[in-house]
Amino acid sequence: MVREFKAPVNVSPLIRFSRWSFLLLGATYGVTRHSYLQKKEDKTRDHRLQIKAEREALIAAEKKKLRDEEEKNLDLMFNPPKTT
Repeated sequence: MVREFKAPVNVSPLIRFSRWSFLLLGATYGVTRHSYLQKKEDKTRDHRLQIKAEREALIAAEKKKLRDEEEKNLDLMFNPPKTT
């Protein structure tokens, strides 16, 4: 059983031009919007990374301080000062 299809309809040149124009406008908008958002994200990423580095440095300093205090306390526990 073979189906017979209707002949394709000729699309108006105005409609064809409009479709292509909107396609190109959409692609152009997408590229410019992505560029704008990428620049904005780069700035916020730099700021986030700077804050993260400061926080990690603060945490590392606090851990070192706690570790030193614990070492000192353990040393006092297992090696008490000798009284004469």
